Amino acid sequence: MVEIPDGYGPDDEIDHDAPEPVYLQLAAVLVARIKRGDYPPRRAVPGVDRLVQEFGIARGTARKTLVFLAEKGIVQTVVGKGSFVIESSQESGDASE
Repeated sequence: MVEIPDGYGPDDEIDHDAPEPVYLQLAAVLVARIKRGDYPPRRAVPGVDRLVQEFGIARGTARKTLVFLAEKGIVQTVVGKGSFVIESSQESGDASE
């Protein structure tokens, strides 16, 4: 099972030369932002276009990150609306399960 790497903070940048895949680095940054309260429960996280612009990554990588977070139960994607923080993800405190 793939886990979100530790050690990434909410204000970190993506390191394309790091051993962790870019989508996992971005997932870790987004989870840190959720825990910090930047994206409260039931509110949207940045969409693909915003992630591409902010982090300088490919659209496919941004999409893969959001799909990964949805599979982990951290966000829920609503077609045509975006991806939203699931209520229990911030309360659990452990996004790597």
